[in-house]
Amino acid sequence: MTEERLMPSSPVQGDGRVVLITGATAGLGRHLAGRLATPDTVLLLHGRDPAALHDLSLRLKEKGATVHTYCADLASLDEVRDLGRRVVDEHRRIDVLINNAGVGPGAEGAGREASKEGHELRFAVGYLAPYVLTGLLLPALRCSAGARVINVGSAAQIELDHDDPEMTAYYDGWVAYGRAKLALASFSRDLADELKPSGIAVNCVHPADLMDTALVRDTGLAPQSTVTQGGDAVLALLRLPFTESGTGGYFNGLERAEPHEDVQDAVKRRRLHGMTERLLSGR
Repeated sequence: MTEERLMPSSPVQGDGRVVLITGATAGLGRHLAGRLATPDTVLLLHGRDPAALHDLSLRLKEKGATVHTYCADLASLDEVRDLGRRVVDEHRRIDVLINNAGVGPGAEGAGREASKEGHELRFAVGYLAPYVLTGLLLPALRCSAGARVINVGSAAQIELDHDDPEMTAYYDGWVAYGRAKLALASFSRDLADELKPSGIAVNCVHPADLMDTALVRDTGLAPQSTVTQGGDAVLALLRLPFTESGTGGYFNGLERAEPHEDVQDAVKRRRLHGMTERLLSGR
C-alpha cells in the first residue's frame, strides 16, 4: 500500500452527469443514489424489486433529480443483456457506471446456489453480470468525455479454481464471494488497459470493512463501518480528474492498495478471460 490517499467526498454537486448504479435499492447503492441525486444529474437506477425501485425513484425526484429505473434480475444473463440493451437504446451517453450489485457470502453453512443459467450464484451476479453489462454499455460510455467505471469489490479476494470454477465439488460461501471479487478486480485491470486510450477510467474499490448492510448482517458478523464511509470511497473516485484518479487501480477505502497477486498476473488474467468466455458461451 502506498501513502496516496483520496480525500473523503462531501455530498456531490450536480454536474450534468448520467450515472448508472446497479443494486441501487439497498445498502451502498441506495446511499450512493441519494448522495448523487441533484437537479442536474440523471440517475439510471437498477434493482430487482419494482416496488423498491418505485419508492426510491419518488424519493429522489423530490430532491430534483431526473430518475430512470430498470428492473432486472442479474442472476439471469438474459435479463442482464436486456438491461444493457434497454439502457443503450434510451441513453446515448453514460458518464458513470457503478457496478455495485452483488450477493454476499450468506449465512454460515449455507449451500451452493445457482443462477438462472446454472452458474454459481455469487460468481454470476458479482462477476459475470458486470462483465456482460459493461461490455454492452461501452458504446454509451465511449460517448462521454472522461467516463468512469467503478467496480465495487472487496479485500476478501480468493484464488480461483480453474478446474472447478462453478464450485460443484466444494462449496463455501466466503470462498465463492472471494472468488467473484477476485475475478471482478482482474476484469477491472484488463478493462482499464483496453479503455485507457479512450480516456475512460476503470477502478475497483473495496469501500469499507463490513459495512452496516443486509449483505453483512446476513453473515452473522457485526458491522465494523458505516455505509457513509463506503460511499465516501466510491464518490472520491468520481470527484477526482483522470490525472489524479488514474485507471486500473484498486482502492481499499480512500487509499490506493495492492489487490491479490493473481489480479496483477497478466497470464492468470488471460486465463480468467478465456474461462469467462467459455462459461458465457456455454462451452
